[in-house]
Order: sequence, then structure tokens, then C-alpha cells
Amino acid sequence: MAGSSAEANGANPNRRVKVYVLGSDGQWDDRGTGYVNCEMIREYDSVGFRVLAENAADKELLVSKIFEEDVFQRQGDTIVTWTNPETREDVALSFQEAVGAQEVWELICQVQGRSPNDPLAE
Repeated sequence: MAGSSAEANGANPNRRVKVYVLGSDGQWDDRGTGYVNCEMIREYDSVGFRVLAENAADKELLVSKIFEEDVFQRQGDTIVTWTNPETREDVALSFQEAVGAQEVWELICQVQGRSPNDPLAE
């Protein structure tokens, strides 16, 4: 069963995501499916996201810090998007479960010092 193998690898099944990056042609490019962890990212000396591939836990699909700038948006219950202010790259995480998107959204808001229930934040 996929859920139990994910849990055995330390992945939170609520945080299963598809990673998309907006291509130069204006289309969203699917970078793969994996599990997002919120952790201290040494490369950035900051709290951020690390998405590890579902089928290869040693393959990183995305590593991004949580920016203090107001660049993150919620779209519906299961999508978190942002534009990286350093690279200008548009990124989207599409969560399988709304609860996982809410957990990550709350962490973003905590790092940014704002309320996850602020209607301007969504």
C-alpha cells in the first residue's frame, strides 16, 4: 500500500504534492510528485520547503526557503503558489489533501508573522 511505504520513509501522507514550475511558454511544467517537508534549509540558513520525490527519496524535486516577502498565495483548499523574488520563478504545490496544504500554509504564515486566517493572506 502506497500510504504505508510513504510513512515508513518518514513522509507525511497529508503532504503529498505535485510540484509545478511555470515555463517560459506560460504553461505549468510538472516537476514530479513527492512529499513536502518544512525544515531548516542549510543552503539558505532559513526555514523552507524540501520536496523529495515519491519514488526516490534521495531525489529533490524542490528546495525553497520561506520568504519573508508576501509572495505566497493560497488558491482554493489544495494549492499554494509563489514567485521566488530572487529567481522570478513561479512555483505551485498542488496537495493531494487539503489538510496538508493548511499545515504548510500555517507554517508560511508563522514564519512571516501573520495570521493564516487573514483574508488578505489568501
